[in-house]
Order: sequence, then C-alpha cells, then structure tokens
Amino acid sequence: MAKIEIKLDSQIQKAIKEAIKAQKTISHPIAGFKGLEVRIRPHKNGSDATTDFRHRYTHPITGKRPYMTLGQYPALSLADAKSYHKDNDSLLAKGIDPIENRDAEKQKKLTERKNTLNHFVTEWLYKESKRGLAPATHKSNDRLTQPIIEQLGHIPITQLDTQTIYNFINTIYKVRPYKAVRVLALLVSILQIPLTSMLIEYNPAANLKGLFPMPKARNMPAITEPTQFAELLKDIDQLDDTSQLYNKRILQLLALTFVRVGDLCAMKWSDINWLTKTWQFEQQKGASRSDMQPSLVVPLAPQALAILRELKELTGDNEYVFYNARRKKASYHNPREINNILNSDLMNDGDSYLGIHCPHGFRASAKTMLTERLGYGQIYTELQLGHKIPDLYGKAYNRMEGLAVRTKMMHEWADYLDRLRAGKIDNIIYPDFKQTEQANHG
Repeated sequence: MAKIEIKLDSQIQKAIKEAIKAQKTISHPIAGFKGLEVRIRPHKNGSDATTDFRHRYTHPITGKRPYMTLGQYPALSLADAKSYHKDNDSLLAKGIDPIENRDAEKQKKLTERKNTLNHFVTEWLYKESKRGLAPATHKSNDRLTQPIIEQLGHIPITQLDTQTIYNFINTIYKVRPYKAVRVLALLVSILQIPLTSMLIEYNPAANLKGLFPMPKARNMPAITEPTQFAELLKDIDQLDDTSQLYNKRILQLLALTFVRVGDLCAMKWSDINWLTKTWQFEQQKGASRSDMQPSLVVPLAPQALAILRELKELTGDNEYVFYNARRKKASYHNPREINNILNSDLMNDGDSYLGIHCPHGFRASAKTMLTERLGYGQIYTELQLGHKIPDLYGKAYNRMEGLAVRTKMMHEWADYLDRLRAGKIDNIIYPDFKQTEQANHG
C-alpha cells in the first residue's frame, strides 16, 4: 500500500478502510507538518483499527529521534494533531524536549492533586472508617463532607485561607446553622492532617469556631425564617413514600393546616366535607382548655385536598385517614412517630431537627410567616389556630367567624409554601395591611 500525504480528514478514513482490508500497519505523513504522521494498525478480527497521530522529532540535546504519540483518531482530530505539532516545535525551538515536558506536566498535576483539600478529605474519611464507628456516623460524615468536596475540594491547601472558609461556612449557616457548625468542626479536623505534616503553617478553620454559635434549643422549637422553612419543606418531600408514607403526608399536612399533631393523626374521613372543602373536628384539647375553641373548621387548600384524595385510595374504607390496625385503643397513626422522624437522620441532611423544629412548631411557623410575610393579623391567624379570640365587647368569635377570609388565607398560605419549595424566597416583611380590615370587622 503506497504512502500518501494526508491533507484531509476524508483521506484518513479512506486509508483506514484500505489498511483494514490489507490487514497491514501503515503510517501516512501529514502534508506540511514535518515528522507528523497518522499510524493505522488493523485489529486481528479484521473489522476495526487503532489509529493515532505521532510526531517524530530530533531531541534537542541527545540528537535521538523519538516518536511522541499525540492521541487517537477520531477523539483527536486532524486539526488538533496539527496544533500539538506546532506546540512541540515551539518547545524544541527553546531547547525543551516535548516528551520530557509532558511527563513533567503530568507529575506537576499529580502533585497538585495530592495537595488539594479533596486529597485530605479522602485521607480523613479513610482514617475515620478504621475507628469502628457506627454506620450512621460514617453516613453522617459522608454527608457533611460532601459540600466541602464540592465547593472547596479543588483548592490547594496552601491557598485555602480563613476568609474563604468563613464565606463557605456562613453560606450554610444562614440556612442550616446546626449543619454549618458540624461542617466547620469536620473541616478543622481535616486540616489538622496537612498541619501535622507541616504542609501548612496554621489551620485556617480553627479560629472560626466562636463566630458560628450552635443554635439554642427551645421548649417548642420552630423554624420561622422562610429560607430555613423552605429547606424543611424539601426535606419532608424527599422522604420515601414506601417506608414513610404516613409520616411524610402528616408532615405535609401539618405544614398546610398547622393544626395540632394529635388532631391530625386522629383525622376521620367523616369529618371531611368534600363539597365545602373543609375539615371540621373536635379539638382533643378543646374541652380542657378555656383558651381554645371546642371545635375547629379548617379550610382545605387544593394542595391539602390532593394529599387527602391520594390517601382515600388507601384508607378510605376505614374510620381514620391514617388508619393503624396495630393500635387497639386508638387505631390511627401514633403522633410520637412524627416527632421521631423530625429527630431522625433522615431529616435536615442527616443532622435531624432536634432542638430546631418539632411538630407543634408548624403552628408558630405559620403564625409568624402569615403575619410577617402575608400580612394577616391577630384575629384570623388565632382563629385558625383554634384559639378563642374576644372582640372589643368581650364576646369570643365563634368557630365559623371569618370563614371566607380564613379560606382565602389558607389558600394563600399553601401557594406561599409552593413558592418556598421552588426557591422563591421573598425577604420583604410586609406591613400588616389586613389588620385594619380585621379591626373594622370587630
């Protein structure tokens, strides 16, 4: 097979077919590029070939004539091969051997990779895996190191400064304070490895601990800030439908209705009016507390109705929406399970919401955001919470008072939660323009 000077890509493809047919290795020079050639080596099966570009040049010192493989065709195009040839010629003009230069660059990149934060995260995780810790701890470590790997992992440790780490931790702290504190603690521990090896002179994360205090636990913890509440909603939505169906749906309905968790777990199908789209029930604590209405009417937004329709397919033949045959005295879902799931590592990216948010906290969340973000005032929010609210003359509003306004409020609240899930966080605190309307109503 005669050698031809290659000028076009189509000539390479034709030469490959001919070499496969002849079952013979052949190299063709590239026109206009001294020492550059394309080599075709047919496979023994006779159906394919390995085709690569090579550059033969004279070593600037030894005078030897080595071949340098540039890459395989077609992953490396003809135009790319010509570009690499020009780069090699530029190096040779400076007395630099292209192969030695390439090897040195590879070694440099390998060294840099070993000196990035990711390298030490991997080493730290390996050491932790040898400590015999509980599987849940290892799982938590993996989750907490993930943002470090994604956002800081590529940075060489010699370039990682305190300001960069502060900005990174502060971004997490604004949304999940508890997680931010734990990530910072892990980062301090990880950076002790290069510090001990004397690769860095100080630990750039060590002085930040006091700047990010652990959130204080409260008797009835509740998230009332929209950005953090949006994360809670998304954490609820990601729960597994197979193993956490009741817990997931109850938490979703708690966010939408902000009733007491015991009342929601004991919800009966007979109390739901599909025509008026309301849920009317006797509050479990209504009879024993003078500040509570005995019964409560909850307007059901379309989002709540969609959840209930889904559940009706499962438990519609039973008395309770969240029917549980294993509980003999009260055959509905145990309210304690809702607190347990919020406090488990399935929530809050493995950190749980212990001391941060509880089932009763949805009431404070709704009360705060309905007032601060949607402009609803004392009367309608308190009525929807099932509380007795006296008017100017000392007479308490009854359970049906302001149902039209409360229906509108509950629809707006459900839509607001959807916007939070979608990342549409409005940080503007609106004036309580509905307060005047409520005063006039009283």
